[in-house]
Amino acid sequence: MKEENKGLEIDSKSKDLIKKWKKQADSLKKKHPKWNAEKVQQEMKKRIIQEAKEALSSKSGQAYMEEVNAHLREVEDVRKKAIDGIMAYMGKKSPEAIATVLFELDCGCIRACAVSQKGTPMGEMIMVSGKQVEKDYECSICRDDGGADPRRCIRKALVWPGEESELPSEEFRLDIGKKVFGDDYSLGDI
Repeated sequence: MKEENKGLEIDSKSKDLIKKWKKQADSLKKKHPKWNAEKVQQEMKKRIIQEAKEALSSKSGQAYMEEVNAHLREVEDVRKKAIDGIMAYMGKKSPEAIATVLFELDCGCIRACAVSQKGTPMGEMIMVSGKQVEKDYECSICRDDGGADPRRCIRKALVWPGEESELPSEEFRLDIGKKVFGDDYSLGDI
């Protein structure tokens, strides 16, 4: 999927770095006129990776990476709590459901619905906001498109209640997954 970066601001350091890399690529083309574009690109990737390793091995680079990793752990913890909450709600709302289908959106929100023994939706589709909201339950992106734009779905999964030892057979889970998501579904999608 092609992403557009309209309105993306690039800081002056990044702009200078891009200019530097363009100059290096031009220099390589002049130095090695017989190299094709792929060869120049490979050489530039090596140089960029080396520069990134040097920057990230510095004290400030390591601190930045620790900060990023801490944020990623925090986001994953929030996600897991949201899924646990969804599963508890579905267990109360649709106790006869065998699983819950989750559609995780690029804004952080999750749409969920209980799934029957036949692989059909049960009850209503619920929305759990992935952002802290002040006035409305939904985030502004989901409010605008109803959270139903399939292009914004970054992860789809069936979540089965209970412990791993209590899961239905792989064959059954695969059958339900194909009923829910289509024939190209595999257990690796869970």
